[in-house]
Formats: sequence, C-alpha cells, structure tokens
Amino acid sequence: MAEEVKEQEELVNQNEFEKNEVEKKINKQIAKKQEKDSRLGFYNLFDYIKEEHKWETFLFLFIAIFVLDLGMLILTGALSIRDDFPVLGGHAPVVGWVLVVVGALAIVYSIWPFIKPAFPEIRKVTWLTMPKFLANAFRTFLFITIFVALFILYDALITGILAKILQ
Repeated sequence: MAEEVKEQEELVNQNEFEKNEVEKKINKQIAKKQEKDSRLGFYNLFDYIKEEHKWETFLFLFIAIFVLDLGMLILTGALSIRDDFPVLGGHAPVVGWVLVVVGALAIVYSIWPFIKPAFPEIRKVTWLTMPKFLANAFRTFLFITIFVALFILYDALITGILAKILQ
C-alpha cells in the first residue's frame, strides 16, 4: 500500500513538473509576443510585409504596372520632365530607368505569392526522356510547318481570286 501511495505521489509530482514546464513555455511565448509587439514600428512593417494580403497585392501590382508604364513613357520621350524641375530636371533617362527597374521588381514581388506554390508541384513532375522529347518536338514542328504552308497557300489562293475579281 505504501508503494502505491509513493507511485501516486511520484505521478502527481511528475504531472506537476510537466504542468510547470508547459506553463514556462507558454509564458516564454507570451513574453516573446509582447516583446515583438513592443518593438519599433519599422520592424512591425517588415512583419506586416511578410504576411500575404490578397487585395493589397493586387493594388500593389496595379501601382507597379503604373510605375513601369511611367518609366517607359519617360524613356520613349512621350512624357518629359522639365529641366527646371527640382531634383529630377535634366535627369530624365536616369529617372526613367529607375522607374522601370522599380516597377519590374515590384511586379515580380507582387506576383511571387501566386507563383511560389508551383515550385513544389514542378518537383513532382516526371519529365520525358530525351528521345521522347525530341520525337514530340519533331512532330510539333512538322505540324506547325504544315499549317504555315497551308496558310501561305490559302493566302496566295485568296489573293489571286481577289486580284481577278478586282480587275
């Protein structure tokens, strides 16, 4: 009987020890979260950026396309910056290239969450062997060549018929 009491006491002590360990872990996690929340806003910005926000991503993509467009308009000369404009004046090509690079990087950054899940799926793909690949490529090019020849023939035929009609 004394042994059973000792075993029960040991179980109770072990359960209390495990309970205390779990409490310590939970308190550590709570302290980490409070520390993270109390950090400067700049670091919270990075935490916010790491999260995925679907509609904000679309808005960011729209703005990125607009910036890329603006840069292209400046580079092609369709949009000009006056030379007396502060800071940017006289540096139109540099501003254009900066806008193009920033816009392109922003587009890649905004599209990345949609592309990212494809990589694990690509690893699962079983690729063709080289002979099968070359055979399929040859068939494809043969198919395209036949259709190009047909379209050229149809074009010559229709052009000839229209030339006779219009004379």
